[in-house]
Amino acid sequence: MAFPWANTLLLVFIGAEMVSGVFGLLTGSHDWAIYMQAHRVAGFAILAILLWKARNVTGSLRWRRSLAPRAASIVLAVTLIATLGLGLTWSFAGRFSFLWFSGVSWHIYAGVVLAPILLWHSRHHTRGFPVSFWAERRSFLRLAGAVVVGFAAWRVGETAASLGRLAGADRRFTGSYEADSMSGNAFPVVSWLNDRPPRLDATEVRLTVTGAVERDVRLSYDDLVADAELTATIDCTGGWYSIQEWRGVSVARLLEQARPTNGAASVTFTSTTGYYRRFSMDEARGYLLATHVGGQRLSHGHGFPLRLVAPGKRGFEWVKWVRRLEVNETSKWWQPPLPLR
Repeated sequence: MAFPWANTLLLVFIGAEMVSGVFGLLTGSHDWAIYMQAHRVAGFAILAILLWKARNVTGSLRWRRSLAPRAASIVLAVTLIATLGLGLTWSFAGRFSFLWFSGVSWHIYAGVVLAPILLWHSRHHTRGFPVSFWAERRSFLRLAGAVVVGFAAWRVGETAASLGRLAGADRRFTGSYEADSMSGNAFPVVSWLNDRPPRLDATEVRLTVTGAVERDVRLSYDDLVADAELTATIDCTGGWYSIQEWRGVSVARLLEQARPTNGAASVTFTSTTGYYRRFSMDEARGYLLATHVGGQRLSHGHGFPLRLVAPGKRGFEWVKWVRRLEVNETSKWWQPPLPLR
């Protein structure tokens, strides 16, 4: 029996989809747009292989096999088609949502469901990755051909969307669509893991800077002087972005007051809810703790009294309701890539 090369290439490209998708989800910087570009190329390569393999798949459903492998294959095919379909619809038709979640969120959820089924399928049908298979010239040509087809299909699709003035032509490199830019507090209100603390009164606000510093700093809301302004784009993983003018307290100035020790390597920003994200010292010094957006005082939903403004980071990194900065002597990488609470 010939080695099932189509199954192997599908596994390779779906794996590439998942890896590039995760990294694309984590970054909002143009410098790392290559992740989302690779994600789109791999998606079109998968589509091309599926079209080639369709006849074989439909024929295999008539084979006399046990119920479990047949059911798993059907679920895998349906989930994969759903994942690709949601991604393509989002990319070309524009922003949409149903059952409280955006289309791109459903695309991500479908991909998460796909992963364990794919692992089972690859183990059951692919029979490992013998060196002899990868040493064959045909294997390399098939892989290279799928990459070329995927790249060409991606570029043709982007050009067609632009010429046809489809909604997808206006999406950001992350796949997000513009929402209420320069609107003050009117842009969408979302929270990671349904983080919703009670409203705070300005008199209750205390901001502390502690950790690997020469002196702890403790400030009330009245002590916070909005001395810095920044125009920055918040890009939510739910599929929207918004450009806003932010005004607030320079993180660099707060750190100057606290005087970090020579061993300081990162800064953790923590919310009143316990939610936190950590950044390198250089990154943190370029950030802003916003008190106002578009000339308006931050609303509760947008993080009053203080919201971290972190240009180049995705929305889940923009910590809301900030109450503490902790300077660490350990790297920014000492945290989960995605928040767990």
